[in-house]
Amino acid sequence: MSTAFAPLPETSTSDLVADRLREAILDGSLRPGDRLVETELAERFDISRGPVREAIRLLAPEGLVVLRRNRGAVVASPTFNDVLEVYAVRMSLGSLALANAVRAGVADATEYLTAVSLLEPLRDPEVQADAYAMLEADLAFQDAVLSLSHLPRISAMLEQSARDAASFVRLLGITYDSTDHDDLVARHERTLAALAGNDPEVAVSAWQHHIRSTVAEFARGYADADGTDIHQHPLAAEILGPAAQETP
Repeated sequence: MSTAFAPLPETSTSDLVADRLREAILDGSLRPGDRLVETELAERFDISRGPVREAIRLLAPEGLVVLRRNRGAVVASPTFNDVLEVYAVRMSLGSLALANAVRAGVADATEYLTAVSLLEPLRDPEVQADAYAMLEADLAFQDAVLSLSHLPRISAMLEQSARDAASFVRLLGITYDSTDHDDLVARHERTLAALAGNDPEVAVSAWQHHIRSTVAEFARGYADADGTDIHQHPLAAEILGPAAQETP
């Protein structure tokens, strides 16, 4: 591993080590498949192995690192099927969360107004110009909307899937260059309107349409990278519908 790390001060913690490793993974200094050797990292950071070991464990739930029994840890190497699996989870659990949010009558809740406010960054031209800033703003809005379900376990799983999606997009270098930002905002506005109108069917339909649009956008970027045909993946029909199998 050729990446150089500056020594850390004596007071460094596992969180700081995790921050450094996370940054290196997301900026490409550490590549998918690279081994994370505790002794080597401890030497580079000039600290003991304990904080390094804990830092690596902190990165595993984020989808950035894969822990292998008796073989150490490596930087994650997500596949397109991994991405499809994450979005299949988001489609199904998100539908359940939104239906429950409507039944809970959240339109007048403070949390609903917070979700509405988080739509504003998605309209900001400066945010739209930065693909990863747009991704983070989009997922922050979605987390706020889905948490209106007041189903904490499902919300936690959805938050994890959002972290997975963000990590996979960065690791695979997907930039959503052809994203129609106005359409993205309009999709989220339909979801908010359905929540305000206490219409669970429309809320779920709007959410599923958003997931399908996101996956189709992702597929275009990913196909440009390696020619993979989205319609060859088993989960494609589950997310995009039967018509996906008929698309050339």
